[in-house]
Amino acid sequence: MEKRPQLLLVLLALFLSGCAIGEEVKHIEEVEKAEQRQVTARSENLTGEQVFIRSCNTCHPGGKIGIGPSLETLDTAFPDDAKLKAFIRQGRGNMPGQSKAAINDKELDNLVIYLRTLNKT
Repeated sequence: MEKRPQLLLVLLALFLSGCAIGEEVKHIEEVEKAEQRQVTARSENLTGEQVFIRSCNTCHPGGKIGIGPSLETLDTAFPDDAKLKAFIRQGRGNMPGQSKAAINDKELDNLVIYLRTLNKT
C-alpha cells in the first residue's frame, strides 16, 4: 500500500509535466506565428497603398487630417517627387523619418505614386 501513493504522485507529476510541455509548445507556436506576421509586415516591395496603411494612415487617416495634417495640399507643398521623398526620409516635427530599413526605395516610389493619386479620386 505504501507504493500506491508514490505511484499516484509519479503519475500526477508526469501528467503535470506533460501539461506544462504542451503549454510551452503552444507558446512557442504563438511566438513563431507572431514573428511570421512581423516578417510579412516588413516584406519588401509593398504597394503604395500597403506602405501608406502600414506607415502613414494612423496619423493621416485616408489622407485627411488626423494626428498629422491633411495630405490634400501635398502637390502644392511638394510639387517635386524628389523633395517629397527627401521629406519622407528625413521627417519633421512629430513625423518620424522613414529609413530604407523601414521603407525601401521601391516602396518609397510606390508610396509617392499612391500619395499623388490619394486626393484625386
